[in-house]
Amino acid sequence: MEKRQLLSFLKKAIAGFERQDIFALKETANHAIEEAALLNDRRLAKLALVAYCLHKMSSKQHIVRHGRWPEIKHDILFDLQKAAKSVKAGDEEGFERWLGAVVDSVETTDKRIGNYVQNVFEKAKVKYASTAYSLGLGLGQSAQLTETSKKELLHYIGFTKMADREAVTKGIAERLRSLKRKIGEKP
Repeated sequence: MEKRQLLSFLKKAIAGFERQDIFALKETANHAIEEAALLNDRRLAKLALVAYCLHKMSSKQHIVRHGRWPEIKHDILFDLQKAAKSVKAGDEEGFERWLGAVVDSVETTDKRIGNYVQNVFEKAKVKYASTAYSLGLGLGQSAQLTETSKKELLHYIGFTKMADREAVTKGIAERLRSLKRKIGEKP
């Protein structure tokens, strides 16, 4: 993936989170996972997961009304902006480190002021792996893209209606063309 494309998604995530625009964050996350599935790009998949988690956190009143939220939001924005600077500089290691700091903040916030036992980031990994699977990636490749286990992915797919759908009738070339159309590229 070109750094320009990665930076574009990162800027959209930053802008959406600054405005607490949950719809923009979710749209960014969904578009990013589609692109990540098409390109088999783990960096973009991780960014999609982060954008989705920020969407989930920003939509929870008990989180955004918490007294520590302004500080948490400031720290996350700082880390996202550092990740963007790393992308601009071509520093892939820096990008991973700063995005990892965002994941740490999300997990810490979720643990301290979230209402559920299961971590929002872990849920996002399985959810977006199933999205990649529904876009035509294989089970193993989908699990690998978001760094989740095949077992968890199969379990999640079993609870969705995905398994009830008819078997794939399109070949890989047609599925690839369809995926490219979804993300706005010419097939």
